[in-house]
Amino acid sequence: MRAFFLIFVSIVSICAVEAKGEDASCDDCFPRFAVKTNLLHDLALTPDIGIEAMVAKRFSLSLSGVYAWWSNDSKHRYWRIRGGVMEMRVWFGDRRRERALTGHHIGVYGSIHDYDFEFGGKGWQSPEPTYGAGLSYGYSVPLNGWFNLDLGIKVGYSVGNIIRYKPQCGTYVCTGHSFHRYFGLTGLDISLVWFPGNGNKNKPNYGL
Repeated sequence: MRAFFLIFVSIVSICAVEAKGEDASCDDCFPRFAVKTNLLHDLALTPDIGIEAMVAKRFSLSLSGVYAWWSNDSKHRYWRIRGGVMEMRVWFGDRRRERALTGHHIGVYGSIHDYDFEFGGKGWQSPEPTYGAGLSYGYSVPLNGWFNLDLGIKVGYSVGNIIRYKPQCGTYVCTGHSFHRYFGLTGLDISLVWFPGNGNKNKPNYGL
């Protein structure tokens, strides 16, 4: 976790230096920002919304959150998750020079979530937030003048407490608890990205 924090601070510092060096009179450089949603989360009945903004010519900051609270007590089903992810990205390749938030990107992220999943008479709950950090890679392609499709993957480390339980006689009985540590694949993204605006306002293509 400390290593991921140091990487994040390093990227933010580089970003600040580059942003300071940008020509302040360049109206076409930035800001560019976009609203996005991960379609995979949406298909899993877990609404997802985020915003991403260029903070320098090659850097962006992304904030996203998920929230779902579905239940069916008569059939002992519960689906609850809420939390957020902050990610700093570095963009590279030819496409990023022509259009904001487009092309290859790598990043470092931090996350916090809690959840309660219960199916088939068994449940798993995080009594306290679960924390994560890691690295990401993705590629964003234009769909038209105002939309992109961003494909990505995250690998990292997460830690948190887990309670296992069973619903019995109208209540929930704890069957065990443990401290969870995980390293590996932590996320897949197929995100629809929208640049809100009209005319040349917030238009992702530079110079247009």
